[in-house]
Amino acid sequence: MIEEGLNKLKNREVLTALNIFKKLHKLNPNDGDILFFLGNIYYELNDLKKSLFYLERSLEKYPNSEAIVNNYAITLQSLGKIDKAKKLFLKLIQSNPNNVKAYYRLFRMNMKNFEEKYLDKIKLIEKEQNLTLGDKSLINFIYSKCEKKKNISNEIKFLNLAHKYQFNSRLKYNSRSVEYHTNILMNNFNNINLIDKKEKSPTKFKKKPIFIIGLPRSGSTLIESLIMQKKNEFYSYGESSIFDTIIFNQIKKNLDKNNNIKISINREILVNSLENIYSYSKNKNFIDKSLENFFYIELILQVYPEAKFIHTFRNKFDATLAIYHSMLIYLPWAHSIDHIIKYILNYEKIISYFKNKYPEKILDVSLEKFTTQPNEQLKKIFDFCNIDWDEDILKSYDNNNLSSKTSSFLQIRDKIKKYESDKYKPYYYLIENKF
Repeated sequence: MIEEGLNKLKNREVLTALNIFKKLHKLNPNDGDILFFLGNIYYELNDLKKSLFYLERSLEKYPNSEAIVNNYAITLQSLGKIDKAKKLFLKLIQSNPNNVKAYYRLFRMNMKNFEEKYLDKIKLIEKEQNLTLGDKSLINFIYSKCEKKKNISNEIKFLNLAHKYQFNSRLKYNSRSVEYHTNILMNNFNNINLIDKKEKSPTKFKKKPIFIIGLPRSGSTLIESLIMQKKNEFYSYGESSIFDTIIFNQIKKNLDKNNNIKISINREILVNSLENIYSYSKNKNFIDKSLENFFYIELILQVYPEAKFIHTFRNKFDATLAIYHSMLIYLPWAHSIDHIIKYILNYEKIISYFKNKYPEKILDVSLEKFTTQPNEQLKKIFDFCNIDWDEDILKSYDNNNLSSKTSSFLQIRDKIKKYESDKYKPYYYLIENKF
């Protein structure tokens, strides 16, 4: 039964997996493995407090399990419990001094004096250990950040290596994904066919979801966190990527054979997959911050005709460099400047097409404008989404109820800072004449 539950989770049948493990938990309430899997499923559903509860209980059963400690620490980090998360990552390093991922997690939390304490250790690990490409990637990413503001040439050299190793760590999958996101979708975004295997009327959901779309590093997590101050009205699934996963999984086997793929999706499979995650929010409307959903606006409106889209954006030159300077491990197109630029050029064409076709459905939110006029811009967002306005929303940064599984987990707890228009100018030479 455990294997069945894990297979359901792998196939993104999240709520089916949850029900299986709930039954198992009822039969074996003290089983540490079941508690661990429940914690992971709730993390997948973005219910981080429940995830924390089950992972903590699992950790009581297996206090020395690296997997449990790691997942528990990541969940703490996502909930803003930074000091507790740091202690756990330090525990991982103490039990396994060669745990590169634990060093990386510490580094991403901006741990003070990281260079002095850990850089020499990382250099020894790199020199003496037979590392995976993934670990080599993380080490070179740390090197690149340590060179920032010291030596741009070295910074970019290490950054290039970090991305190269990361892409090659799952070469076949990453190559397919890049082909899908930079070529296949460009040819199909306005023509994804829904096929009905059974004769029945098209399924349309009555909910009024909000989809936050655009490019990474453009203020989407900030917008999501502010809307989610209305917790009684909305549930956020974070970056579920459910539409992207459903469609990619149906065509990925054909990517090696045919570049002229036409996308046709079984409506029943799509609807069942959506219900298997989105119905967790029950009667609440929901937010999905899967940024790549700009590809699927037409498809989303076929099943959620009341959906609205908040499009966050920034200067495309800064966006390119901000993406490349981040380690967005699970976005294969983000590991090459050429791929990023191609993705952005496609994104510009697609978002323009849909803004012309559905002007009442899409609201543009400029990161630069939002950071200089937050109150005015946020009110515009609330009006667009038919949310009651509250003058105290921007005081949300005074509480501890914010959560984020993205690399913005620290930024959303800080005060809104004015857009730094000169931040990436020293790196513009990397994209010169490429747009």
